[in-house]
Amino acid sequence: MSMDWNHLRFFLVLARAKTLTNAARLIGVEHSTVARRIQALEQSLGTQLFKREATGYELTIEGAALVPRVEQMERAFLQIEKSHNPVQGHVRIGAPEGFGTAFLAALLAEFSKQYPQISIDLIPVPKMIKLSHREADIVISIERPKTGPYIITRLTDYCLKIYGSQDYLAAHPPIQQLGDLTAHRFVNYIDDLIYSPELYCLERIPLQLNAHFRSSSILAQQIAVSAGAGLAILPKFLAQNKAELKQVLADEVSFMHTFWMLTLVDLQHEPRIKLVWDFLRQQAEAQQTLLLDHE
Repeated sequence: MSMDWNHLRFFLVLARAKTLTNAARLIGVEHSTVARRIQALEQSLGTQLFKREATGYELTIEGAALVPRVEQMERAFLQIEKSHNPVQGHVRIGAPEGFGTAFLAALLAEFSKQYPQISIDLIPVPKMIKLSHREADIVISIERPKTGPYIITRLTDYCLKIYGSQDYLAAHPPIQQLGDLTAHRFVNYIDDLIYSPELYCLERIPLQLNAHFRSSSILAQQIAVSAGAGLAILPKFLAQNKAELKQVLADEVSFMHTFWMLTLVDLQHEPRIKLVWDFLRQQAEAQQTLLLDHE
């Protein structure tokens, strides 16, 4: 008995996407086409592969048993396709503003040179990009989602330090110990516009410190600090290469945060997604000196 590979492809997408609507969007067809393909496959096999539940289409025992066999066929097909056709397509990446601009942009420009068949959208914004709303294919986040149909990996840890401009430090009282910070002006986030508790760093220093310049943008904070507005807690990757900036209390005040990288379960096997995913992991590993508190 022969089976139509296209029927099997539709079966695998629906098994991962759970709903006809999501499967249809991923394949680029109407949801009625997905339903017809699945019905034709079930008729050819003489067995039911899905049960319709409140949460969507759930695999039957027979359907679950078929998945690994079809995935094996998919891997073989993709390998053949890869040998004849370079990976191509479109990938949208959402990232925190500072990391996306100061770290990812240059790396993704290099990626585009290596893989000109893949177009990249980079969205570096001071807010959370939501995978669940399909705002991006890959999201880099400072918070790890607690639930959701996601594939998640720890991309990298990164450190934050207190920085001030050379001119500001020369014009203000010297800073030799933690208590000296109380005599200085600070740059910080706007309280009611902060999008994640992870961004509260200044508030964790056990002193009464007040921000005289505030912005929801970490890039604006860095520019303000470089211009002499005061001190700020900035990621090392953002401040390290700014000659006008100097670390303050480098051995005493340091914060460590984590960037998480995630994509939807139904996208993890897409060659274009996997290629970008692997590239970002490799680059983060190669740039640990810039990201962490060591030289």
